Amino acid sequence: MLIDFKVTNFRSFKNEQDFSMETGKRLRKFQKSNTLVSDRERLLKSALIFGANANGKTNLIHALLMLKRLITNPTKDELEPLKTDTFGYNTKNTSFRISFTADERKYDYFLVYNADEVVQEVLEADGNLIFERQQQNFVKIPDQLLTLTANVRKNQLFLYFAQQNNETNAKSAYKWFVADLILVNTDRIRNEQFKALENAEFKARFLHFLRAADFNIVDIEVKERKENIPIPDFILKQLNSEADEGDEALKFMQSISYDVYATHKSEAGTFSIYFNNESTGTQVFMFLALYVLSNSDKTLMIDEFDRSYHLELAQSLLALMNNEHQTNQFILTTHELSLMDAGLRQDQIWFAEKDRFGESELFSIFDFNDPALKRSDFNYKKRYLEGVYGATQLVNKKLLLGALVGNEQRKAK
Repeated sequence: MLIDFKVTNFRSFKNEQDFSMETGKRLRKFQKSNTLVSDRERLLKSALIFGANANGKTNLIHALLMLKRLITNPTKDELEPLKTDTFGYNTKNTSFRISFTADERKYDYFLVYNADEVVQEVLEADGNLIFERQQQNFVKIPDQLLTLTANVRKNQLFLYFAQQNNETNAKSAYKWFVADLILVNTDRIRNEQFKALENAEFKARFLHFLRAADFNIVDIEVKERKENIPIPDFILKQLNSEADEGDEALKFMQSISYDVYATHKSEAGTFSIYFNNESTGTQVFMFLALYVLSNSDKTLMIDEFDRSYHLELAQSLLALMNNEHQTNQFILTTHELSLMDAGLRQDQIWFAEKDRFGESELFSIFDFNDPALKRSDFNYKKRYLEGVYGATQLVNKKLLLGALVGNEQRKAK
């Protein structure tokens, strides 16, 4: 589970920004439901990031994904640059510092790098140093890797190298990035993910969930479809195919895809709709339901969480995410201000705000010393709209109208 994440010089985060899933000190509100304990660490089950458009909310998710990509997709040779996405495309170092729990241990991983090389890399487990690297100087490494340091390239992360060589702590940390840090991408819904519904018990839970959300869907059918697709010429050449030019069967490969149909109930009976023909809101809700119901002890990231469905559905999903029986973590970006008052703690409400220089800052309501926060009837949305917390969208309506009027005047000429 994610504990804390710091990022410097990535996209709009020029200076170090700190995002934490740790619970606020002395804050007891919704502790039983909205928090969990992982390896003796009390953590938040969800954190929502609010803010104006283009202020950096999504960049936090991109930063986590960039770190995951660097770790899980290593460079192939010394000529391949490390992936970067720096503030204003500068050439300075980017740094990531992350703390998380995995396999009943607390891991701290620190990476400083640029396109050419790894500048610094450190891994700790339960406060014990596992390895430390300063460029190509290996200050501390596990005994089993002492003779292998010459095999580590300057543009290669040692965490990947160590897990590849079976180092126990590196394997646990690497597995967390691969399997436990997950982007729920509602822009790319793949039908094969509905294969989970082949399990009768899970399907029953899934349908119960949809009915509770008032979707009138009484059944889901997943059909496997096999088809032959042409093998691209460049692949045939790589395979050194000696197939006869007239033998068309050897120029195709079998592909398996899945068609999903939802059975709806109406006064006249039932009818089926192909999943891709459902409304965007229905598709997104069903997709999120799959993730919420089929995962445990994961850190799931969802950009534009409230997109395409009614506020009540978003509130219901959020209540499920914070339920005491739910064991995942969720990092959500949203524009729906009403969610601030949907049973959240102060430390679950975050903001992203960009200054006039294009630099984004992350902060939480818990960071504010506001005596009114202690009231049980506190209205976060109202205070936000009053500008108490900043991170609001400043729209110059006169300028917008002027542009419209100017356009009409040009047409008149």
